[in-house]
Amino acid sequence: MSQTIHHQDHAMAKLKRTGYQWVRTDNRLFTLDVLILEGPLTEAFVQANPIMCRTIQIRADQTLEDLHHAIFDAFDREDEHWYEFQVGGDAPQDPKAKRYVLPAALHANDTFSPGLLDGDPQSTPPQTIHATIGSLGLQVKDIIGYWFDFGDDWWHQINVVAIEDKAGKGKYPRITNRIGASPPQYVDWDEEDDLELDDDEMDAEDYDPSAHLKKLKAQVPDHCVERFVELVQLTDTFCDKHLNAGYQMHSREMLAELCLQDVPLHKGKPQSWTAGVVYVIGQANFLGDPSFEPYMKSEDLAKQMGVSIATVHAKAAIIRKVVEISPLEPRWLMNGHPTMQVMQGLVGQFLAAHPELGNNEAWDE
Repeated sequence: MSQTIHHQDHAMAKLKRTGYQWVRTDNRLFTLDVLILEGPLTEAFVQANPIMCRTIQIRADQTLEDLHHAIFDAFDREDEHWYEFQVGGDAPQDPKAKRYVLPAALHANDTFSPGLLDGDPQSTPPQTIHATIGSLGLQVKDIIGYWFDFGDDWWHQINVVAIEDKAGKGKYPRITNRIGASPPQYVDWDEEDDLELDDDEMDAEDYDPSAHLKKLKAQVPDHCVERFVELVQLTDTFCDKHLNAGYQMHSREMLAELCLQDVPLHKGKPQSWTAGVVYVIGQANFLGDPSFEPYMKSEDLAKQMGVSIATVHAKAAIIRKVVEISPLEPRWLMNGHPTMQVMQGLVGQFLAAHPELGNNEAWDE
């Protein structure tokens, strides 16, 4: 098993004979968390996806350009733009950081990279993105800034979370984890205004099944769409017959989240996955408690789905590993859930104590 290290110099001094020469090799593996900090994001998207993070593993001998392409794919982007990395700073946009840019940017004026070098003639000249990851002198807990598209300004923070002595077999860079949906690269603000709801979050009364499905299909990776639609048809039918629109909406959203997290939904009976999804959502919303409405025993859920209760529990265990389910996670809770009622009550009390914040203009200021 590879050992994670905090000081990488010991792993770098390895020599390999190639032909008649000995060349220095670097076999380390870097694990990086890439988080979106800023960009053209709608308020509704940020509320639904408060964290947008991708975990990427990359070899030391691969370049910043390779890392860029991995991030580009990880967030499902379509159009290339200029970009740069900032290494050695305390945070993105730190003027002390060394910049790594496209070769063409070395011959362009500062209008292509505004802000970082303004008024600082002593700044270190930028390097190119052909630099290898291993040459950057990175250590665990270091931060890299990544700026994509100098027009729309997508700002990312890259955290170095682990450095291993040796990369395993397989293709790198690779995406090992996803949190949150991928934001659209370009926002149609007019369409967003049309779809904006009066309430902060969609509830069952605002639920438009066709528009909702269209939105989720656009977020799901292309290779998952067919299976996603198949599973949605099953949960829709089940919820229409036995539960309600709230369960249908949350089941769709959880299936989309599982697709984004690369859960192998294509393996096994589709009914097994749909039963697991409804069961997990039901547990968070007291589906098995007869004092709540709707009510359904887990055994009856399994029977109606045509699977065993053991299968339901097995799929639910897989789902819980990749989707955060808790009484304090409002994304998966129905509006009538006690936690939601408490949270709404606390917000009401706070606004009553601070009436000036009830004015939208106060928030704008």
